[in-house]
Amino acid sequence: MVIIIIMIVRLIGCGAVGAVVAEKLDAVSDFALIVDDERRRRYSDGVYVNSRKHIFKMEGGADAEKADLIIVALKNFNLYSSLDEIAPFVGENTVIMSLLNGIDAERILSERFGADKIIYSFITDLSSNHNGIETVCFSNGGNILFGEKNGERSERILRIKELFDNAGQRYEIPDDIIHEKWWKFMLNTCFNTLSAILDADYYSICDNAEFIRAVRIIAKEVQRVASAEGVKITQGDIEEMIRRVCALRDHGRTSMLQDVDAGRETENDYFAGTISRLGKQHDIPTPNIDFLYILLEARRSVLAKR
Repeated sequence: MVIIIIMIVRLIGCGAVGAVVAEKLDAVSDFALIVDDERRRRYSDGVYVNSRKHIFKMEGGADAEKADLIIVALKNFNLYSSLDEIAPFVGENTVIMSLLNGIDAERILSERFGADKIIYSFITDLSSNHNGIETVCFSNGGNILFGEKNGERSERILRIKELFDNAGQRYEIPDDIIHEKWWKFMLNTCFNTLSAILDADYYSICDNAEFIRAVRIIAKEVQRVASAEGVKITQGDIEEMIRRVCALRDHGRTSMLQDVDAGRETENDYFAGTISRLGKQHDIPTPNIDFLYILLEARRSVLAKR
């Protein structure tokens, strides 16, 4: 007799990333959203992904069950405030996977819950627009890259691989997850920031030669800072980033552009701001990225006064 062990999966953050991932994992695991009272009310009548209604199980601190896997799908500026919400779900053998953009989430989660509970991860190739409880996904659920910091194909990595296989969730397990995280960080710093300043969706980006010229200029500054941090980003990495984004060719909007559209806080400080700070630490000039940071904040101020 075959014994099937159902993985206990908890996810916090049900926006453009979280809702799409939740839809896939709900059918193949003991799945629930981690919620506070406000999110419990907001999601009580269901969450929509491509017009399909999903009523996910929800749990808060009072009814928390220790999870095998916790997926964090928030924005960076919400991470610190979520740590207390996540804590009741963390048990002795819990694994925590962050799908946040940038390069700081694993450090923050490790400081609170221990580095032994953290695997390194991010999501790419996800084109989706989110508004309230409705998400429209233009891609097949995105591609999750994950792995141990040292590249080991550990038992817990293989368990998550099996979970994603059963869910139909696209994934990769790269040999060097730190390099891949910096690659995605470069993509966010280049494309998210420029798209938010220029109000450009993926379709308007793909054949825009001047937009891509600007991307290459910004990417060079990221490349120099990454090298100082011990991460080698090649010209091939830059060209692959451009190819991947330009292949989307749909009317999806980057997460940062959606935040600007909605008048929400952006992750500008975690993209351009991080490169500026690291550049100063390593005495590496980043004038173009510094200017992008200022331009985006200026655009947000202009829109706020309209």
